[in-house]
Parts: sequence; structure tokens; C-alpha cells
Amino acid sequence: MVALTGGIDARVLGVAIRSRDPWRALAVSAVLFFAACVVYRADCVRLLDAAGLVVRRHAVGIAVVLAAVLAAHGIVFGTFGAGGADAYGYVNQAYDWAEGRLPRPQPLTVTLPFETSDAMQAPLGYRVGTGPHTIVPTYAPGLPLMMAVALAAGACGPFFVVPIMAALFVWFTFRLGRLAGGSSVGVVAALVLITSPVVLYQALWPMSDIPSGAIWTAAVVFALGPSRGSAATAGGVAALGLLVRPNLALVAVVPLLTLAMRVSGRERWVRAALYCTPILPIVACVAAINTMWFGAPFNTGYGSTEEIYRVSNIWPNVQLNASWLWASQSPWLLLALGPLLPPLGRTLNRGVLLTCLILFIVTFGSYASYSQFEEWWYLRFLMPAFGAFAVLVAAGIVAIARAIPQPFGRVAAGAALSVMIATTVSYASARQVFGVLRAGERRYVDIGEFAADRLPSNAALFAVQHSGSLRFYSGRLTLRFDSVRKEWAADVPAAVERAGYHPFLIVDDFEIPQVRRQFGLKADTPLPWPILARMRELGGITIFDMATTPASSSPIALEPGRRYGCAPRGRAPR
Repeated sequence: MVALTGGIDARVLGVAIRSRDPWRALAVSAVLFFAACVVYRADCVRLLDAAGLVVRRHAVGIAVVLAAVLAAHGIVFGTFGAGGADAYGYVNQAYDWAEGRLPRPQPLTVTLPFETSDAMQAPLGYRVGTGPHTIVPTYAPGLPLMMAVALAAGACGPFFVVPIMAALFVWFTFRLGRLAGGSSVGVVAALVLITSPVVLYQALWPMSDIPSGAIWTAAVVFALGPSRGSAATAGGVAALGLLVRPNLALVAVVPLLTLAMRVSGRERWVRAALYCTPILPIVACVAAINTMWFGAPFNTGYGSTEEIYRVSNIWPNVQLNASWLWASQSPWLLLALGPLLPPLGRTLNRGVLLTCLILFIVTFGSYASYSQFEEWWYLRFLMPAFGAFAVLVAAGIVAIARAIPQPFGRVAAGAALSVMIATTVSYASARQVFGVLRAGERRYVDIGEFAADRLPSNAALFAVQHSGSLRFYSGRLTLRFDSVRKEWAADVPAAVERAGYHPFLIVDDFEIPQVRRQFGLKADTPLPWPILARMRELGGITIFDMATTPASSSPIALEPGRRYGCAPRGRAPR
């Protein structure tokens, strides 16, 4: 509880109870338990044997409970809002598919007298299309198509896709662990997965990382199956994985190699054909969409292959990912190497563990030369292999329990698992994954609904961070101020008025320096437009009236709301 909450400070019948350091209690309990095992060794062996039997007997039920826990985490603490680039980009694209707007590029109806007019009208999550005066989604269509189907359950349907996929992620991790070393490995792998900081973090966002992890873990599990049907299922799942993230073509090779190495002769070719059959039409579909949206089969919404993959990125990415893994997963991640040592791997399925290792290496290889990022949660790119990583760690823990004389083997394994979980949960709690992030994301809903209720229908809203969410929640036209050039910035508000719109500027406080640069304003000076509304909380958000003759009124103080932001109050202008 201390690791989860960051500390306990309460009074019971006037007695102060405080605990801020989980390690002290953990260390004391570990020492006492070890001492009990020395003094009462036979009793401890019987106790731990009985506990192990219960875990193995109820392993499936435990895995289901752990899957439900991660799904509940995503629902209770999830953002449930279409803010920023990723969340808006995926959710709004789902509506575009459901309404039949896609796959055609979306026409723009406003023409402004600036060379960046089209770029100004492409919100975060979208970009200028190859056709004249159009925009197209940045992101691959796999997750938005799943969200579009989920819209049948209502406006919140798209936001439940990731929690559902999180539950499946845990379930298939358990199944992969069970194949690697029995039910104990499966249960421990599921526990390692649901306490991983990056998994807890990404389970909160309507993004493709958790679905990608669930899909590729499932593909490997089916590839390890005994029949032709499992090979065909693995291919279907892998096809969905490529639709979600087309850049993971190398990862699709791992299940193919896995099922091919399990059989020989003609059967090998039959199963390989069954695996590849559903993949080929998806590859053709993705190539056609990329050509329609981005101009070439291998181009993506992030740019061409040459732009986003560079050899010079490999070593920095190795360093960054290694440091992020070490910090977030703790040094106990080295337990993943244990099953690869001959003395510890005797009771494990080395073929399955080798598949897990290859999946992790190939997944990292798919992103090794990708553009560099500075935040720890970009470990999310490795999510397709996090189930395999959890299995390797779990196999290392269980191998220790089996290799050391009892009860000390189980005590050592339990202590290692406890310390690892305490470390990872503490790390996740410090990164605000248990509620604070959701509160911060509410600002997109609050500002969007204010714009829908209080701003005129002909409002043109200059924004960057809110450029998509304002369209989603208000239906007003948004313009990207980062496409404004300071050479002609002074004429921008008047030009927007001449086009029949009332210009406003909506910015988070951290964006104000960028506004000054784009509009050629002096640093550290107040912005020259009157304030219409201001929210001090959640980092600070301000609405400025940029009209030539702004309305004269006192600034409105906005208060943060508490509701989910599932349903759009408006849609992007046609």
C-alpha cells in the first residue's frame, strides 16, 4: 500500500500511523520470514508446497483476475478523452471510418491567403494530404477500425478498446508463460506484466501500444499451437497486428519461424502457407492506403522511411531504452537472463524461451534506428515484446525457486518478485499513473465544451495542443498557430476575419513562448490580445480574443470538470 499510494499518514484513536518507505517493512518481513524458514524448515516446506499447489490448481482463475485488474485500472484511471495528438488522432479517425469519410482524403473548405493555409487546418493527428486542399490521418487504420466497431456500444465504446485489449494482453502472457514452464511461470508472468510501469501507463490512453502487445503475444501463442488451425489463427492475428502497426513487418516473421521450426517436411510448408494467407491481403491494403494518403506504399504518416529511420539513431536508442528499462523495471530485470543459463533452464521449455528472446530482439530491432525520444514512456514501442519479456523474467524467478533447496528457493524467488513489484509500482506511482493523469486530461474536455457553449459558431480557434480536441468537442474550425510565420503574422487575425470567422487563441501556459516566436513578439511580454477566459488549474489554459474589435467583458474564470469526455459535442468541419 505504501508503494502504491506513496505513503500513509493517518490517526487511529489518536495514535499517529505513518509509513513512507516501503523498503523498510519489506526488508523486515523478508528477514523474519527467512528466519522462520530456518527454524521451522519442515513446516515452511509444507506451507509453501500447499501454496504452490493452490496457485497451480487455480492458475487460470488467477490469470483471469489479474487480467481484470489491469482492465479495471485502464477504466478507473484512464483518460477517456480525445486530447493531444494520439488520443484525438485515433478516436477521431474511428468516427471518420464509421461515418464513411475514410479512406478518401478529407477536403478542406476554408481558403486563407497564406501559403501554409492547408497546414494550418490540419490538427494534431492529421497531416496535409497529397491531393490538393486535403488532409489525411497520421496514424495507421488498425486501432481506429477497432474503435469504429466499438462505437456500436455507444460514444464511450472506443475508449473501452484498450482496457479490453489490456485484459487480453495479460491472458495471452499467462498462456505464453504456461507454455514456457507451467502454470507457475504463467501466473508470475501475468503479475510481472500488470505491475510494469509502462504497461500501467499505456493502459490509460486510447493508443495502439497495449493492443499491439496483446496482438503479437497472441500471435506467438497460436504459432506455438499443435494444429493447422492454430497456424491459420496466428496468421489472422498477425495480419491484425500489421494493420495496427505496419512497421512491424519483421515481428511478423517471428511467429512464422516459430511454427515452421515445430514441424518438418510438407507440413511445415502447409502451416507457413496458412499463416501467410491472411497477411498478404492486409499488406496489400496497407500499401494501397499509404499510397492514397501519403503518396507511396512505404510512406507513413510520420514521413518516408529515409526520414524516420537512420543508422545514427541506433546507439542512442540502445542507451535510452536500456536506461529506461533499468530505471522502470529495476535491476531485477536481469532475472530475464536466468532461464538462458543451463543450470536454471533445465525445467523450462527452451524453445518457447528462445522464441520470447527473439521476439524481444526483433521488436527492438524494428525501432533501433527510429527517431530518438527523451521520455521514459517511449518504452511503449517495445510493447509487442513486453509479454515475452514478462515471461522471461517469470521463468527466471521460477527457475530460482526450483533450483535452490527448499524452502529457501521459493523464499528467494518470492523475495525477488516482491522487491521487483515494490520497485515497479513505486516508479509507476511517482509517474502519476493512479489518477493524476486522468485529471490533467480533463482540460481538453473542459475547454472544448466551453468553446461549444460560449464561442460563436463562426469561431476560428488558433491552437496546437488543443487543435484536435477543440474540433472534437466543439465542432469549431481550428487553425495551427505553429504554421503561422512571423513575417505575416500581424495580418493573420484580420485575414481570418475577412474570411468570415472570429479568431481566438487557445493555449496551455507552456505554449505561450511558442506563440511569441510564431507571431514575432518579444520574449517575456504579455500577449497583446485580451483574455476571454482562464483556467488556473491543470497547468493553466487561456483563451484570447484575437478579433480586430474584441468583445469588452471581464475574463471568465473556468473550473476543471470531472466528467468523462467520450461523446463529441461537434465534429471536424467538412
